[in-house]
Parts: sequence; structure tokens; C-alpha cells
Amino acid sequence: MPQTKILVIDDDRTISAAVKDRLEGVVVDRVLKADLPGEGIRLALSEKPDAILLDINMPQMDGFKVCRHLKKNASTREIPILFLTIDQNVTHLAKALDCGGADYIRKPFNAAELEARVKAALRTKRMLDLLLEQARIDALTGLKNRAEMDDALVAATAAYVRAGQPFALLMIDLDHFKEINDTYGHGAGDAVLSKIGTSLSDRCRPYDSACRFGGDEFGVILGHTEGANARQAAERIMSGVIEVEVQAAEAVVVVKSSAGLASSAEMPDSFEPADLLKVADEALYRAKREGRGRLVVADPV
Repeated sequence: MPQTKILVIDDDRTISAAVKDRLEGVVVDRVLKADLPGEGIRLALSEKPDAILLDINMPQMDGFKVCRHLKKNASTREIPILFLTIDQNVTHLAKALDCGGADYIRKPFNAAELEARVKAALRTKRMLDLLLEQARIDALTGLKNRAEMDDALVAATAAYVRAGQPFALLMIDLDHFKEINDTYGHGAGDAVLSKIGTSLSDRCRPYDSACRFGGDEFGVILGHTEGANARQAAERIMSGVIEVEVQAAEAVVVVKSSAGLASSAEMPDSFEPADLLKVADEALYRAKREGRGRLVVADPV
């Protein structure tokens, strides 16, 4: 189970020490500390804490600016921020909430109140994380959805362009899927999609990412591989897909599919995610035109 951790950004080290003494090992596993705003921002970006306790009055940059900076960054946007302040001015406290703060704690703080407010923030963060995770998962297949695939494809492309980390994209489309729905009903079609999802999950390596692209089309991002190795990985995955069968009434529905594969080896030195997707799609359409039920590897661009 991942460690829970919070980050305290406060130039008053006695406050940071008091928070650590009260919460570490009791409410959270770790309490990280930063004395200066810049250090706090760097720690927030690298450590991704579950909550941040942020002082308002600090040198170089006040807590409001730090909060706005963290809320603009996609990787830290959802981290709840609890402001620490000696300020009794209601207008300033309202400003703390308006700029993205989840709550505030007045200093000197009451230890029981500190513990209760941090616990509440952590509960909210866990619920939000769960909702976000569910929003990125296709309920029928259990695979990641199109939005998650788009993000994964952007990340894989960036890693290739920046560091030369190879990858490939396998696009799979079920052949004559509409006929399954029309002949055996949508229940049988849903069962097929569910089994395809299970097959893809079972045959993906830890660094692969399988997604339901939409309808009866699936995508698999094959990490750390390209060229002939990517083809071998794609053939292994497709061997699982063609084994999928579903019992419908008194018939056994056998699933056939076509697939197109494109990898970084076939692309120019620099390309966009949409470029690779287009090449993989073109290979998929070639598979359809050439008789379906096959894998086609894209030609070099």
C-alpha cells in the first residue's frame, strides 16, 4: 500500500517540527518539510504529497502565489492545500479559499484540530482519486478509456522524442461486430467486449497500456519495444484475442479481428502522437481491405 505523506511549506521551523511530531506515524506515514516557497514547489512536483500545509506569509513568495502556481500544474492541481496562518482577517481567509485552498488552520494551532482537518483533507483526496480513476476506466471492459489512451500516447511520444525510448501502437478492430449484436443481441456483444478486455489485460506486460478506443476498437501502447520485437508482442496479444469465444443461446460466437501496428522505428525522428495514430489506423484499414482477420505492420514513413 502506498505511503501517505504531507508537505509542510513554512519558514517557521518550529511549526514544521510541531506538525511532524503530531502527524507523522499517526495520521500519515511521512511529513516532508520545506522552509522556502521555491523548495516547497519543487518538493510538491517531485513527491506528489497527499496534502500540503502552506503558510501564507513567507519570504520571496506568499502562500497565495504558491497555491496558484500548484493549481495551474496538472500534476499538483488535485492536491488539497490547507493554509497555515496567524491572520484573523476574514477577507484574507476568504482569499485563501478563493485561490484554491481547501481549508485553513490558524496558528498557533490546536493539535486535535490540526489532526482532524488533515484527516478530512486526506479523506477528500482519496475520494477524488477514486472518482478520477473511475472516470478514466471503461466500465464494460475494465480497460483504460480513450482519454487515458490519448494521455498515455502523448507521454510515450514525448519519452521517445526526448530520450529515444521506443514504443509501438497496436490498433485492433473486431470484424463484423455489428452482426454479433444483430444476430445474438447486445448482451452477447457486451460479453465479447468484456472478454476482449480481459484477454488484452492478461497478455499485456507491466509497461504496456491497453485501452478501449471506442465501440469495438481497441488500442495497445507497447512500451520499450519497436520493429520486429513490437511485431512479436503484437502477435502474442492477437493470439489471445482470436481465442475469445462467447456462448450465446445455443451457438458459440467466435470473434475475429483485424489489427494495424506502427512503431517508433517506422516514424521520423520527431513526430506527434496523432501522426503515429494515423499510421497505425492506415495499417488497420489495410488489414480490413486485404481480407480481415490479420495483422498488418505499417511501412516506414
